[in-house]
Amino acid sequence: MTGCHFDGFAANAAVTVVVGEGKVSGERADVVLAAYHAHKAAQRKIKVGGTNTEVTEAIAAVCDEYQCLPVEGVLSHKIKKHLIDGNDVIINKETGEQRVEEFEFVAGDVIGLDVIVSTGEGIPKEAETRTTVFKRELQTIYNLKINASRKFFTELNKRFPTLPFALR
Repeated sequence: MTGCHFDGFAANAAVTVVVGEGKVSGERADVVLAAYHAHKAAQRKIKVGGTNTEVTEAIAAVCDEYQCLPVEGVLSHKIKKHLIDGNDVIINKETGEQRVEEFEFVAGDVIGLDVIVSTGEGIPKEAETRTTVFKRELQTIYNLKINASRKFFTELNKRFPTLPFALR
């Protein structure tokens, strides 16, 4: 994954790469193609007058064609200057417990579109791999007692006040 910002508006990009010998086939090929085509279909629905519900439906329709499922709990956000997760969101897959309010796209909207697809149940699982990119919760007040923690937090606020960062 790579990321940058232009005048405070974040732009991230990630690509799925299957490593191995020969061509990919079967479920592995289906899930990669489903994610690719669902992302393209979602992009076409993001236009003036379109709604976030139409985007969610487009993702679901493409995934059905490939017999895959959109992953639950994935949100795409309307991006604001220096803020990657605005209040208006597009949900990857609506469930009984997970719903979002409908909104209409207007000229000038910037959307960070995340489309994640699974050949399994479509429910994310916790992994043992360590997170390498972090984002500070802006609403959280941190009560740090150790001097090194306060020093790190001060440096963090100076260098990365709102956008994600890596520890290195």
